[in-house]
Amino acid sequence: METTDLMPDLDRALRRLLSEQNRDPSTATYGCFDRRYWSWKLVDFPEATFQRNVWPLAWWYRRLLDDDPRRPLLLDAVRAALDYAGRIQHRNGAFDQAFPNEYSFGATAFLVDPLLAAHLVVRDELDSAEGLAIEECLRRAADFLCRHDETHGHIANHLAGAVWSLIQCADAFSEPRYEARAMDLLGRILEHQSSEGWFLEYEGADPGYQTLCVHYLAQVAARRTLPALDAALDRAIDFLSWCVHPDGSFGGEYGSRRTAVFYPGGLALLAARLPLAQRMCDFMAKSAFAGTTVGLADVDMGNLAPLLTSTMLAVDARKVGAGETAVELPWEAKEARRDFPEAGFHMRGLGRHYAVLGASNGGVLKVFDRETRRLILDDAGYLGETRDGLRLTTQITQRAPPCRVVGDAVELDAQFHALKAPVPTPFQFLVLRALNLTVMRSIFIGNLVKALLVRLLISGRRVLPLRLIRRVEFAADGISVSDRIESAGGPTLSSLGCGRPFVAVHMASSRYFPGFAAMAAAGHDIDVEDLAATGMAELRFEVR
Repeated sequence: METTDLMPDLDRALRRLLSEQNRDPSTATYGCFDRRYWSWKLVDFPEATFQRNVWPLAWWYRRLLDDDPRRPLLLDAVRAALDYAGRIQHRNGAFDQAFPNEYSFGATAFLVDPLLAAHLVVRDELDSAEGLAIEECLRRAADFLCRHDETHGHIANHLAGAVWSLIQCADAFSEPRYEARAMDLLGRILEHQSSEGWFLEYEGADPGYQTLCVHYLAQVAARRTLPALDAALDRAIDFLSWCVHPDGSFGGEYGSRRTAVFYPGGLALLAARLPLAQRMCDFMAKSAFAGTTVGLADVDMGNLAPLLTSTMLAVDARKVGAGETAVELPWEAKEARRDFPEAGFHMRGLGRHYAVLGASNGGVLKVFDRETRRLILDDAGYLGETRDGLRLTTQITQRAPPCRVVGDAVELDAQFHALKAPVPTPFQFLVLRALNLTVMRSIFIGNLVKALLVRLLISGRRVLPLRLIRRVEFAADGISVSDRIESAGGPTLSSLGCGRPFVAVHMASSRYFPGFAAMAAAGHDIDVEDLAATGMAELRFEVR
């Protein structure tokens, strides 16, 4: 199944963009891609990152023959989108994503490349004033990326997006400052790459977002001769190959950000040099075509542009060097074992099973049948609730978790934490907007508030007096799980169980529907009364 089998999905996604965009030139929001804002009027500002969808339309325009009747419509859509992006840009060059006056580093980093790429496609069709306006918009954005940093966490894919955008601007405008800043940010990414091959996403490794990071870095590597980057990408691809599952899914709850979206573009670009990258692309293209992984039809507007853009890059890249490779993915090998202790990932391919144990997220365990290529255990860890309504879980990220490999077994120790799943209230939005319109006009104060929000939604944690000791034994004839839960008092539980999929952190890019093949059996429940009486409970189950 060639990557070009995805063209029907691409065509449907591109058509969708023309419905998402305001194409009415009589309106003030002509060119806006945030339909919630310009059409439904349910939000009070347009999300700038949606303007990334200008590049897919320009890509479509570029592929059509000169006499194709769709070209004029697409040209108008691209021109309107470029103009609207400039109109919602702040004077300091930044764009907003989450709230007004956010001055988002990540949003700005992600927008420059698609705006510039689209501009280069249609610039001969623009008048001098239009061309000058978009070039000034791009320079302001690149200048903002040179002057400011993302301060609320180390997010490798955001930095990689900034690197690629700045490289593009350095070439387009012959500006050495942009090149120097790009190399500085690239140095940070490589400095934080684990020797195990993964790039840091907040608190650990996240396979889904790592493919997006590779999407940007592979383009940088194709544009610049950087041996250190090439070596980093080699390690990154090896790490990612262990996160490809027999059923066609990828990543998930064992990652630091729980994402299961596979961005193929960077791997397709590396395929000519790395047979393993080619094998991953071929396998995941078949999965996307078959609907056994998260695809273009599953993601919302927040992730449509990057996934669509990465799929387009894969289609373009595989025009040259496509072909079969004898390289096996880890799950395909007769016997496969790999431990990533810093990431907290432990992968085993034995007998009929391929298993992924996410010790860093409290013992997340996925088991696949390699013969039927189906998910047969989808255990995202323990989830419980106290009698007063407090929810608790073991699925909290801990880099290099307490864990040891003993022969064919892996033993881990995980603490229970309060599960935070806040949703905004009208009053909270009122307070946030008051801050947005006043003190948060200061980038410094805005970054402080964003750091507090990240702590509230992602990194902050409350430890509970409950502990899990999990031992997973891997053998050719099956997998055995032995759990011991120890309680040192604390709130009285009304329920506690494991063996079911769930996500315990705030992450908008998780929880996309992965296809019906991913539906696994019901889980296991703990006798909470016995746990309260004795201070300990045990659970054993097998996958055979």
